[in-house]
Amino acid sequence: MRMRAVMAVVALAVLAGCGVSVESDGNGSAGTESGGGYTLEVRADAAQQTYLITTPDGRTVGARAAEGASALMDTTRAQALAGEPPPQSGEELPEVVSMRLPGFEMRVSGNDEDQSGENGRVALSIGGGEQNIVVHADEGGPGEADDTAYVRISGADEAAVRDFVRDAEELSPEVKTELLAALNLQ
Repeated sequence: MRMRAVMAVVALAVLAGCGVSVESDGNGSAGTESGGGYTLEVRADAAQQTYLITTPDGRTVGARAAEGASALMDTTRAQALAGEPPPQSGEELPEVVSMRLPGFEMRVSGNDEDQSGENGRVALSIGGGEQNIVVHADEGGPGEADDTAYVRISGADEAAVRDFVRDAEELSPEVKTELLAALNLQ
């Protein structure tokens, strides 16, 4: 339960911190795919964190952090990883909250798989127009060894990308600089 609450707070903080605003696409639809801007992804488990940034022209740059070290990813590997679907358990989670308004959609699904609250999953989707946030968090059981998290923000602007990189606590200052330089956003 703890990880789900943390991931929900992280997603909302990222939404606010990245300056991602929700705007209508003019026809009352919230949309599900990014039509522009940058796409920011974080894939994390107990062993590593992977940060991927896809530019509006489709180029992907990434960095990984594990065991206190971080490095820029090979472009081919970053592009391949960005093309992989987010981690899923395969089964649908029960919907907890759903809100649909013109130009905005939010869905929260989740479950507690045991009474102790040591095991559970949550999926959060917030979107509108070209800007969307998707979060999948799985707290596999007692401890953090089998916990996973996935966050995807689409429709971000250059300022949001800079903030995303600067706020990536697991990346070294050198890797952050390399990442921004690879994106021509230094």
